[in-house]
Amino acid sequence: MGIRDRLTDGAIAFTRSELKIVRQLLSNYPAAGLNTVAHLAATASVSNPTVVRFVNKLGYEGYPEFQSALLNEVQERMSSPLSMLDTRKPSLAQDNFYQHFLNASIHALETSKTMLPAHDFEMAVEAAADLNMRVHCLGGRFSGFLAGLLWAHMKQLRAEARWINGAQADQVDQLVDLGRKDVLFVYDYRRYQMDTIRFSRQAAEQGARIILFTDRWRSPISEFASVTLTAPVDTVSPYDTMVPAIAQTEALIAALTARLAHRSRDRIERLEAVRRAYAITEDALNPSAGKGGQTS
Repeated sequence: MGIRDRLTDGAIAFTRSELKIVRQLLSNYPAAGLNTVAHLAATASVSNPTVVRFVNKLGYEGYPEFQSALLNEVQERMSSPLSMLDTRKPSLAQDNFYQHFLNASIHALETSKTMLPAHDFEMAVEAAADLNMRVHCLGGRFSGFLAGLLWAHMKQLRAEARWINGAQADQVDQLVDLGRKDVLFVYDYRRYQMDTIRFSRQAAEQGARIILFTDRWRSPISEFASVTLTAPVDTVSPYDTMVPAIAQTEALIAALTARLAHRSRDRIERLEAVRRAYAITEDALNPSAGKGGQTS
C-alpha cells in the first residue's frame, strides 16, 4: 500500500495535529514530504517531534525511511517503457511465453479484486445510470480505446453519451458545454497525460463530476475526482497491461446493463431497427442468422 493510501484509507487514527500533516502532504503530494522535517513541521503548523511520531505511526523507523519510500513511489509513478526495458525485459527462454504472460495477467486480475472497494464501484455505476446527467468518456494516447469501449456500450444503453476524442482543439471545444449536469468518465495511467489532466480539471471547475480510472499510483486527477477506480498495471512486459482496466470497464458495462435493463430495451430495439434498415451488419441480410452476441 502506498503512502497516499495510508493517509486516506481511514485505517490509522490520526490525532488533530497529525491530521494537519496529512492535509499538508495531500495538498502537494509527494513534494511536501521531500523537504526537511523542520520544513514540513512549519508548513503544517506542528512541532518537529510531531512529524517524527507521525512517520513512526505510518510504520517507518524515521523520516529518512519515510522519504525513501516517497522517492520510490515517484520513481515507480513516472516509469516509462524505456526505463523498464531491463527490469521488465521479457524472457523468451520461457518454455511457453504465452502461458507465462497469461499467468501474469491472471495475477493482475486477482490483485485488482482487492484494490477496488465495492462502494466506489457502485458509485461509478450510479453515476453512469443517472439519466438526468449527460455522460462523457475521455482517455489518453494508450487509454483512449478504453474510453471508446465504454462509450460504445453506453450509447446503446442510454441517451446523452459522448466520446471525447479526435484533435485536441476539438476536444477543448467540448468544454464549453460541460457543467453540473455532466459526468466525465476519464482514463489516465502513468505517465499521466497533461492534456487529459487539464481537461478534467477544467471540467471539474465548471461543475462536472469526475469518475477516474487509474493505476495504484493515481493520476493527479484523483485530487479532484468524485470517484477513483484503481487497477494494477504491472506485468512481464515493459509496457503496462490494460487487462485489469478492461475488466473494470466491462464490469461497469455489465452492471449498467443490469441497472437499466427495463429502460434500455426499447432503445436497443430501435437501434437494431435502424441498423437493419441500413444493412449495417451482415445479419441484416439474413435476420434469422443473427441472434444474440455482441453488436458491431
